[in-house]
Amino acid sequence: MSGRRIRLAWNPDYCRHCFGCTAMCQRGALTVDHERGTLRYDIRLCIRCGSCIRACPTGAMHAEAEQPSENA
Repeated sequence: MSGRRIRLAWNPDYCRHCFGCTAMCQRGALTVDHERGTLRYDIRLCIRCGSCIRACPTGAMHAEAEQPSENA
């Protein structure tokens, strides 16, 4: 990505709740909140490999460029 940092983005309007993304996540950064029936994302565990994005059949999972922090 030519030095640019990316972050995972999720559009719940496109999500079919198949949770294929959670099955493909190598680090457990994506999990299912069974009580709410929603997706949980732990940015600290994400290695930005893109497996979840490739696994998503609807394009609900996608990458966005991270905004540089003001302290950088």
